[in-house]
Amino acid sequence: MRADPWLAERLTRGMLCGVMTFRLMPPLRGPMRSARSTSRRVARAAVLLVLAELILSEPGLAQRGVKAPPPLPDTSAITKAMIDRGRVIYRGKGACIVCHGERMEGTAIAPPHRKSTGWRAAKDGAFPELVRVITEGVLRTVMVPLPNGISRKDAIDAAAFIWAVNHRDASP
Repeated sequence: MRADPWLAERLTRGMLCGVMTFRLMPPLRGPMRSARSTSRRVARAAVLLVLAELILSEPGLAQRGVKAPPPLPDTSAITKAMIDRGRVIYRGKGACIVCHGERMEGTAIAPPHRKSTGWRAAKDGAFPELVRVITEGVLRTVMVPLPNGISRKDAIDAAAFIWAVNHRDASP
């Protein structure tokens, strides 16, 4: 494995934005300068260089044989059947109703799913954003990815239901 000299320089100086933005060690002063501290610094730089090389050389999903998720349907392709399946998931297996309320009014645990109250994680209540929140969860909240083990298809149906309530006046 051959290391990139530019990357090595940035890592040792702690200047690689987005990968590492810290100095390896504070500058050594006075009697603290020794061969031992210098060798530690070099060893840390070498470890970071190897880690960065591994991270940057990680194959993508396609190279690992993992299929990308299917594209989301356009909102014009959201059918009544999708909305009905989403309603069942929202009230049943997904247990969305527990935190977000029976009529999507929100509770002390989670925010409402209504455009009239604004949106926190799903920007503007857009369909792709709703799918993203349901499939990825929201950090530092009780919203976990794919709640109760629902599938990605279930998540899309639940997002279609939430979107339809807010954009097509479907009943919650």
